[in-house]
Amino acid sequence: MIKTIIVDDESRSRETIFELLKMYCDNIEVVDQAEDVKSGLLSIRKHNPDLVLLDIKMPDGTGFDLVRQIEQVNFKIIFITAYEEYAIKAFKFSALDYLLKPIDPEELTLAISKVSTSLHNENLSARIMDFMTYIDHFRKQSDGKKIILKTSENIYVVDTDDIISVESDQNYSRFHLIDGEPIFVSRTMKDYTTMLDGEAFYRIHQSFIINLKHVKRYNRGENICIMSDGSKIPVSYRKKDELFSLFKTITTLYK
Repeated sequence: MIKTIIVDDESRSRETIFELLKMYCDNIEVVDQAEDVKSGLLSIRKHNPDLVLLDIKMPDGTGFDLVRQIEQVNFKIIFITAYEEYAIKAFKFSALDYLLKPIDPEELTLAISKVSTSLHNENLSARIMDFMTYIDHFRKQSDGKKIILKTSENIYVVDTDDIISVESDQNYSRFHLIDGEPIFVSRTMKDYTTMLDGEAFYRIHQSFIINLKHVKRYNRGENICIMSDGSKIPVSYRKKDELFSLFKTITTLYK
């Protein structure tokens, strides 16, 4: 059995989660319930759970505040949230397990199934740090001005206008910037396709995203875009027509 603690400031929410676990997850044993950060910490230290279902917003802090006060996190956590869309993107990007309120029984059983296969939440602290970084990015994403790029040595805050292109390199991404110094990031280009979602950026090839504002010309014969730094980027044949339409749009927006 998976020893579980429910931490949520709403008694009705705790009761709903408890009933859903009892109905759909026969491998779960709820050993305690808590209503805030303080009582949650006491419960975790007392019961040494395998799993904590942890609400984000509570009267005396957040679920993240609770985790930061634990010396060694040796249990799995599923965060429970009613956060806005930008927070959901941040959860996905930082690879944290979460459930949305109101909790759907099918989503709950899927989350518990994942817990059953791996009871230890490796690198949780690093993932929470990622979440806090990315939630700020997604909150400001509507401005379309900044993006966070993390390498092993640095965290870069980059103006999206300074990005010329993004190049895929297996499980890594290489950002080409106007200052000539590329940034090599250990995330796939698929992740950045989502983060750079907007009219100025377009994935013209399996291996490239370009900033349309940095296209100097398109060579029809070679089917390539010549960028502002002189780089030559191939265009997928199936993307040509859509690219031409985007050229017209970007010309109207940024002329």
